[in-house]
Amino acid sequence: MFKFQGSYKDKFFYAGLASLPVLFFLFLLPVNSYAKIYINIYAAKIKKIRVAVPDLKNISSYRRHQKIAKNAARIIRHDLSVIGYFHVVNPLSYLESPRHAPVSVKKIDFANWSVLNAQYLINGEYKTKNGVIKIKANLISVYTQKLLFTEELKGRVKEYRYLANKFADDILKFLTGVKGPFTTKIFFVGERGGVKNIFMMDFGGHRVKKITDNTSINIFPHPSPGGHRVAYISFKDGNPAIFIKNLNTGGTVKLNLPGPAEYVSWSPGGNKLAIALTPDHYNTEIYTININGGNLKQLTYTGGINTSPSFSPGGNRIAFVSNRGGSPQIYLMNADGSDQRRITYNGSYYNTSPAWSPGGKKIAFASLVNGELQVYVMNTDGTDERQITDTLYSAQHPAWTRDSRIITFDTEAAGRQELFMIDVNESGMMRLMPRIFPEMQNYYSPEWTLKSPH
Repeated sequence: MFKFQGSYKDKFFYAGLASLPVLFFLFLLPVNSYAKIYINIYAAKIKKIRVAVPDLKNISSYRRHQKIAKNAARIIRHDLSVIGYFHVVNPLSYLESPRHAPVSVKKIDFANWSVLNAQYLINGEYKTKNGVIKIKANLISVYTQKLLFTEELKGRVKEYRYLANKFADDILKFLTGVKGPFTTKIFFVGERGGVKNIFMMDFGGHRVKKITDNTSINIFPHPSPGGHRVAYISFKDGNPAIFIKNLNTGGTVKLNLPGPAEYVSWSPGGNKLAIALTPDHYNTEIYTININGGNLKQLTYTGGINTSPSFSPGGNRIAFVSNRGGSPQIYLMNADGSDQRRITYNGSYYNTSPAWSPGGKKIAFASLVNGELQVYVMNTDGTDERQITDTLYSAQHPAWTRDSRIITFDTEAAGRQELFMIDVNESGMMRLMPRIFPEMQNYYSPEWTLKSPH
């Protein structure tokens, strides 16, 4: 059962609740224009595309950095496998040795791939010298036996993971017309012994970095659209307040507000925040405020609890949660506070945590079903509700990747709260947290950057 602790207000509150830049050069050499779409991501039902991704070929002198051959290919396989459009053919079934197989499309024996029913082949080669890596990777149609897309990337050897993610991003851009999320960052809360701090990591769970480092409670991280700043709620000075950290400089500012803060999110322009405040320590209302702390404007006046604001991608509307009708439900309003209206009528007495998709077509939210919260998606007018998760324990805090293909959330697994992701086609749920980072007891409240901060 989903169990609440504390007062009703606490229940509602909690349920609603960089390293150096990469130095690289990128050369795009598309054989066909991006304008041609190979996969219609808006189709009602998408049949998975079978793709083969053999290890890259190491052409370095003295075969330096041999592990990159397997690791880079593994990253591309992982990235494509979490999108609901691809089935990655098991590498154990490949008939060719990547070390000796030709990379050039003119020399490939396509029978070795067509027998595996592979529709696309992704191969490539790399060489390293003086700490620099050069990768050339290809997307090839097995059916037409033609090179569709090739890309050359150059950077520091230690940034090969990012370069592999970048290629996976651009494959999706080429095939679907929408860039992938693999070079973006995810922010989340890590908890140990009651202490909660904000963390950041890459899509694949690597390069985990601690953003806050105190012995208090830091929650609800929301990165700016460009990914170079993060706003969050912290109790480190007593009452919950909003802090904004600049990830480039490391500097942190605290907003001077007229009461405890309970939620914060960014406008798509990055110059304004939507926040939930409780000035009278009883009624929680939604406001907007400039990121410098000026121009505080109250948007709701209903009393009770209004929280969890989420801007539309266009910045003209805000989805939020209110209990003005007797129970928490999802509402919409214009960005100036006008035209407030309820949009959830699914029969659940508890709907919370709205998250507007970056594409602007959907809103994800959490709905109480049979005693547990589950992730739903709906159109922005509340129609066409669809349950996405069916977890044993509550699935909470849904958040979208920038391509509107994947929803991340947290749920209990093996006795602790962990981060998971699921594509909107419901093709499978995957654990997001890396196994290399086990020291926290719980992880939750994921949020993604919309751009690559590299």
